Amino acid sequence: MTMKARSEALSIVFDDVSFRYSERDDWALTRIRFAIAPGERVTVTGGSGSGKSTLARLANGLLKPDAGRVTVYGQDASCGDARHIRRLIGIVFQNPDDQTVGGTVEEDIAFGLQNLQIPRDEMRRRIDRVLRLLRLTELRGRPVHGLSGGQKQRVAVAGVLAMNPRAIVFDESASMLDPENAEHLRSVMLGLHRCGMTIVHITHDPEDLLWSERILVLHEGRLTFDGDWRALAAAPGVLEEANLLPPFLIRFQTAIRTNGFDWPVFSGSEKELARAIWEFGSKM
Repeated sequence: MTMKARSEALSIVFDDVSFRYSERDDWALTRIRFAIAPGERVTVTGGSGSGKSTLARLANGLLKPDAGRVTVYGQDASCGDARHIRRLIGIVFQNPDDQTVGGTVEEDIAFGLQNLQIPRDEMRRRIDRVLRLLRLTELRGRPVHGLSGGQKQRVAVAGVLAMNPRAIVFDESASMLDPENAEHLRSVMLGLHRCGMTIVHITHDPEDLLWSERILVLHEGRLTFDGDWRALAAAPGVLEEANLLPPFLIRFQTAIRTNGFDWPVFSGSEKELARAIWEFGSKM
Protein backbone atom coordinates (compact mmCIF):
# COMPACT_ATOMS: atom_id res chain seq x y z
CA MET A 1 0.00 0.00 0.00
CA THR A 2 1.37 3.44 -0.93
CA MET A 3 1.84 6.24 1.62
CA LYS A 4 -1.06 8.14 0.01
CA ALA A 5 -3.34 5.08 0.22
CA ARG A 6 -2.41 4.50 3.87
CA SER A 7 -3.22 8.16 4.64
CA GLU A 8 -6.60 7.95 2.89
CA ALA A 9 -7.44 4.81 4.88
CA LEU A 10 -7.18 6.77 8.15
CA SER A 11 -9.55 9.32 9.66
CA ILE A 12 -7.05 11.71 11.26
CA VAL A 13 -3.26 11.74 11.03
CA PHE A 14 -0.92 14.07 12.93
CA ASP A 15 2.53 13.72 11.38
CA ASP A 16 5.19 15.43 13.54
CA VAL A 17 2.90 18.42 14.19
CA SER A 18 4.04 21.49 16.13
CA PHE A 19 2.06 24.69 16.72
CA ARG A 20 2.31 27.99 18.59
CA TYR A 21 -0.04 30.95 18.53
CA SER A 22 2.69 33.53 17.89
CA GLU A 23 6.47 33.69 17.62
CA ARG A 24 6.59 35.13 21.14
CA ASP A 25 4.59 32.25 22.63
CA ASP A 26 5.83 28.88 23.82
CA TRP A 27 4.92 25.90 21.67
CA ALA A 28 1.34 24.80 22.37
CA LEU A 29 2.05 21.43 20.74
CA THR A 30 5.43 19.89 19.96
CA ARG A 31 6.10 17.09 17.46
CA ILE A 32 2.76 15.31 17.89
CA ARG A 33 2.45 12.01 16.01
CA PHE A 34 -0.57 9.68 15.95
CA ALA A 35 -3.10 8.22 13.54
CA ILE A 36 -6.78 7.43 14.14
CA ALA A 37 -8.53 4.73 12.11
CA PRO A 38 -12.11 5.11 10.83
CA GLY A 39 -14.62 4.07 13.47
CA GLU A 40 -12.15 4.37 16.33
CA ARG A 41 -13.17 5.91 19.68
CA VAL A 42 -10.31 7.92 21.19
CA THR A 43 -10.11 10.00 24.36
CA VAL A 44 -7.60 12.85 24.57
CA THR A 45 -6.82 14.02 28.09
CA GLY A 46 -4.39 16.31 29.87
CA GLY A 47 -4.27 19.11 32.39
CA SER A 48 -5.06 22.77 31.78
CA GLY A 49 -2.82 24.22 29.09
CA SER A 50 -1.68 20.82 27.83
CA GLY A 51 -2.78 21.53 24.24
CA LYS A 52 -6.04 19.55 24.06
CA SER A 53 -8.19 22.26 22.46
CA THR A 54 -5.36 23.28 20.14
CA LEU A 55 -5.21 19.69 18.92
CA ALA A 56 -8.98 19.72 18.30
CA ARG A 57 -8.79 22.88 16.18
CA LEU A 58 -5.86 21.55 14.17
CA ALA A 59 -7.79 18.36 13.43
CA ASN A 60 -10.71 20.38 12.10
CA GLY A 61 -8.58 22.77 10.02
CA LEU A 62 -9.44 25.80 12.17
CA LEU A 63 -5.71 26.15 12.93
CA LYS A 64 -2.77 25.37 10.68
CA PRO A 65 0.40 23.70 12.02
CA ASP A 66 3.69 25.60 12.05
CA ALA A 67 5.48 22.33 11.34
CA GLY A 68 4.35 18.88 10.29
CA ARG A 69 1.10 17.89 8.62
CA VAL A 70 -2.49 17.14 9.63
CA THR A 71 -4.39 14.84 7.27
CA VAL A 72 -8.15 14.24 7.40
CA TYR A 73 -9.37 11.29 5.31
CA GLY A 74 -6.36 11.70 3.01
CA GLN A 75 -6.70 15.47 2.62
CA ASP A 76 -4.22 18.00 3.98
CA ALA A 77 -6.19 20.02 6.54
CA SER A 78 -3.89 23.03 6.00
CA CYS A 79 -4.32 23.53 2.27
CA GLY A 80 -7.39 21.52 1.32
CA ASP A 81 -10.96 22.79 0.88
CA ALA A 82 -11.67 24.10 4.40
CA ARG A 83 -15.45 23.72 4.07
CA HIS A 84 -15.06 20.15 2.86
CA ILE A 85 -12.68 19.31 5.72
CA ARG A 86 -15.20 20.64 8.24
CA ARG A 87 -17.94 18.53 6.66
CA LEU A 88 -15.75 15.46 7.14
CA ILE A 89 -14.91 16.18 10.77
CA GLY A 90 -17.23 18.19 13.00
CA ILE A 91 -16.24 19.76 16.29
CA VAL A 92 -18.35 20.52 19.36
CA PHE A 93 -16.73 23.24 21.45
CA GLN A 94 -16.63 23.58 25.22
CA ASN A 95 -18.63 26.83 25.20
CA PRO A 96 -21.85 26.52 23.16
CA ASP A 97 -22.02 30.30 22.71
CA ASP A 98 -19.01 29.92 20.39
CA GLN A 99 -21.09 27.67 18.15
CA THR A 100 -24.78 28.59 18.31
CA VAL A 101 -25.94 31.36 15.97
CA GLY A 102 -29.21 32.39 17.58
CA GLY A 103 -32.83 32.28 16.48
CA THR A 104 -34.84 29.26 17.53
CA VAL A 105 -33.41 25.81 18.20
CA GLU A 106 -34.66 24.58 14.82
CA GLU A 107 -33.23 27.60 13.00
CA ASP A 108 -29.88 27.16 14.71
CA ILE A 109 -29.61 23.52 13.63
CA ALA A 110 -30.76 24.41 10.10
CA PHE A 111 -28.11 27.13 9.67
CA GLY A 112 -25.29 24.86 8.53
CA LEU A 113 -27.61 22.78 6.35
CA GLN A 114 -28.82 25.90 4.55
CA ASN A 115 -25.22 26.88 3.82
CA LEU A 116 -24.76 23.47 2.17
CA GLN A 117 -28.00 24.00 0.20
CA ILE A 118 -29.48 20.76 1.53
CA PRO A 119 -32.99 20.18 0.04
CA ARG A 120 -35.78 21.21 2.39
CA ASP A 121 -37.26 17.70 2.85
CA GLU A 122 -33.85 16.22 3.65
CA MET A 123 -33.14 19.14 5.98
CA ARG A 124 -36.33 18.49 7.93
CA ARG A 125 -35.53 14.75 8.21
CA ARG A 126 -32.08 15.50 9.60
CA ILE A 127 -33.39 18.09 12.06
CA ASP A 128 -36.13 15.75 13.31
CA ARG A 129 -33.56 12.97 13.80
CA VAL A 130 -31.08 15.03 15.84
CA LEU A 131 -33.84 16.67 17.90
CA ARG A 132 -35.03 13.22 18.98
CA LEU A 133 -31.51 11.96 19.59
CA LEU A 134 -30.55 14.92 21.81
CA ARG A 135 -33.93 15.14 23.61
CA LEU A 136 -34.63 18.57 22.13
CA THR A 137 -37.97 18.01 20.38
CA GLU A 138 -39.95 20.01 22.96
CA LEU A 139 -37.49 22.91 22.60
CA ARG A 140 -37.75 23.06 18.82
CA GLY A 141 -39.34 26.52 18.67
CA ARG A 142 -37.62 28.02 21.71
CA PRO A 143 -35.15 30.92 21.28
CA VAL A 144 -31.59 29.70 21.80
CA HIS A 145 -30.65 32.75 23.89
CA GLY A 146 -33.23 31.76 26.53
CA LEU A 147 -31.89 28.24 27.04
CA SER A 148 -29.72 27.02 29.89
CA GLY A 149 -26.03 26.36 29.27
CA GLY A 150 -26.64 22.63 29.17
CA GLN A 151 -29.51 22.98 26.70
CA LYS A 152 -27.37 25.20 24.46
CA GLN A 153 -24.66 22.56 24.50
CA ARG A 154 -27.11 19.92 23.31
CA VAL A 155 -28.21 22.27 20.51
CA ALA A 156 -24.56 22.69 19.48
CA VAL A 157 -24.13 18.91 19.35
CA ALA A 158 -27.34 18.59 17.30
CA GLY A 159 -26.09 21.18 14.80
CA VAL A 160 -22.90 19.21 14.21
CA LEU A 161 -24.69 15.85 13.94
CA ALA A 162 -27.13 17.26 11.38
CA MET A 163 -24.19 17.84 9.01
CA ASN A 164 -23.57 14.05 8.88
CA PRO A 165 -19.80 14.21 9.44
CA ARG A 166 -17.64 11.09 9.28
CA ALA A 167 -15.88 12.03 12.52
CA ILE A 168 -16.69 14.30 15.47
CA VAL A 169 -14.37 15.89 18.00
CA PHE A 170 -16.12 16.58 21.33
CA ASP A 171 -13.98 19.26 23.02
CA GLU A 172 -14.98 19.18 26.71
CA SER A 173 -18.57 19.06 25.45
CA ALA A 174 -20.03 17.74 28.71
CA SER A 175 -18.50 20.49 30.83
CA MET A 176 -21.73 22.53 31.04
CA LEU A 177 -24.10 19.58 31.39
CA ASP A 178 -25.64 18.24 34.58
CA PRO A 179 -24.80 14.59 35.41
CA GLU A 180 -27.93 13.19 33.75
CA ASN A 181 -27.39 15.03 30.46
CA ALA A 182 -23.64 14.35 30.55
CA GLU A 183 -24.41 10.64 30.81
CA HIS A 184 -26.89 10.96 27.93
CA LEU A 185 -24.25 12.68 25.79
CA ARG A 186 -21.87 9.82 26.55
CA SER A 187 -24.52 7.33 25.41
CA VAL A 188 -24.97 9.37 22.21
CA MET A 189 -21.21 9.18 21.57
CA LEU A 190 -21.26 5.42 22.12
CA GLY A 191 -24.26 5.04 19.81
CA LEU A 192 -22.57 7.04 17.05
CA HIS A 193 -19.45 4.94 17.47
CA ARG A 194 -21.47 1.72 17.18
CA CYS A 195 -22.80 3.08 13.87
CA GLY A 196 -19.22 3.42 12.60
CA MET A 197 -18.48 7.08 13.28
CA THR A 198 -15.02 8.13 14.44
CA ILE A 199 -15.25 9.77 17.88
CA VAL A 200 -12.54 11.90 19.49
CA HIS A 201 -13.49 12.86 23.04
CA ILE A 202 -11.37 15.58 24.66
CA THR A 203 -11.75 15.70 28.44
CA HIS A 204 -9.97 16.49 31.69
CA ASP A 205 -12.28 14.18 33.67
CA PRO A 206 -10.32 11.02 34.55
CA GLU A 207 -13.51 8.99 35.03
CA ASP A 208 -14.10 9.27 31.26
CA LEU A 209 -10.98 7.22 30.57
CA LEU A 210 -12.42 3.85 31.58
CA TRP A 211 -14.94 3.76 28.73
CA SER A 212 -12.32 4.64 26.12
CA GLU A 213 -10.90 2.22 23.56
CA ARG A 214 -7.74 4.29 23.26
CA ILE A 215 -6.30 7.14 25.32
CA LEU A 216 -3.90 9.92 24.34
CA VAL A 217 -2.33 11.88 27.22
CA LEU A 218 -0.92 15.36 26.61
CA HIS A 219 1.44 17.16 28.98
CA GLU A 220 2.90 20.59 28.24
CA GLY A 221 2.17 20.19 24.54
CA ARG A 222 3.75 16.75 24.17
CA LEU A 223 2.12 13.35 23.67
CA THR A 224 3.24 11.29 26.67
CA PHE A 225 1.00 8.21 26.31
CA ASP A 226 -0.92 6.42 23.56
CA GLY A 227 -2.66 3.17 24.49
CA ASP A 228 -5.68 1.61 26.20
CA TRP A 229 -6.70 2.16 29.81
CA ARG A 230 -5.20 -1.13 31.02
CA ALA A 231 -1.79 -0.08 29.70
CA LEU A 232 -2.34 3.34 31.28
CA ALA A 233 -3.19 1.76 34.64
CA ALA A 234 0.04 -0.20 34.48
CA ALA A 235 2.11 2.89 33.56
CA PRO A 236 2.95 4.55 36.90
CA GLY A 237 2.95 8.32 37.06
CA VAL A 238 1.68 9.13 33.55
CA LEU A 239 -1.55 10.79 34.71
CA GLU A 240 0.02 12.35 37.80
CA GLU A 241 2.78 13.91 35.67
CA ALA A 242 0.04 15.38 33.47
CA ASN A 243 -1.56 16.91 36.60
CA LEU A 244 -4.49 14.49 36.47
CA LEU A 245 -5.95 12.28 39.17
CA PRO A 246 -6.33 8.67 37.97
CA PRO A 247 -9.87 7.24 37.89
CA PHE A 248 -11.12 5.98 41.25
CA LEU A 249 -11.11 2.32 40.16
CA ILE A 250 -7.45 2.56 39.16
CA ARG A 251 -6.49 4.41 42.38
CA PHE A 252 -8.28 1.78 44.46
CA GLN A 253 -6.60 -1.17 42.77
CA THR A 254 -3.20 0.53 42.78
CA ALA A 255 -3.53 1.03 46.54
CA ILE A 256 -4.25 -2.69 46.98
CA ARG A 257 -1.14 -3.61 45.00
CA THR A 258 0.97 -1.02 46.82
CA ASN A 259 0.03 -2.64 50.13
CA GLY A 260 1.54 -5.94 49.04
CA PHE A 261 -1.49 -7.87 47.80
CA ASP A 262 -1.12 -10.00 44.67
CA TRP A 263 -3.95 -8.27 42.78
CA PRO A 264 -4.95 -9.60 39.33
CA VAL A 265 -5.24 -7.58 36.12
CA PHE A 266 -6.85 -4.13 36.55
CA SER A 267 -10.66 -4.12 36.33
CA GLY A 268 -12.32 -1.31 34.39
CA SER A 269 -15.87 -1.38 35.75
CA GLU A 270 -17.54 -1.68 39.14
CA LYS A 271 -18.99 -5.05 38.08
CA GLU A 272 -15.55 -6.36 37.06
CA LEU A 273 -14.05 -5.00 40.27
CA ALA A 274 -16.72 -6.67 42.43
CA ARG A 275 -16.07 -9.99 40.68
CA ALA A 276 -12.29 -9.59 41.13
CA ILE A 277 -12.72 -8.81 44.85
CA TRP A 278 -14.93 -11.89 45.28
CA GLU A 279 -12.43 -14.13 43.48
CA PHE A 280 -9.51 -12.57 45.37
CA GLY A 281 -11.26 -13.05 48.72
CA SER A 282 -12.12 -16.68 47.99
CA LYS A 283 -8.40 -17.48 47.58
CA MET A 284 -7.40 -16.01 50.95
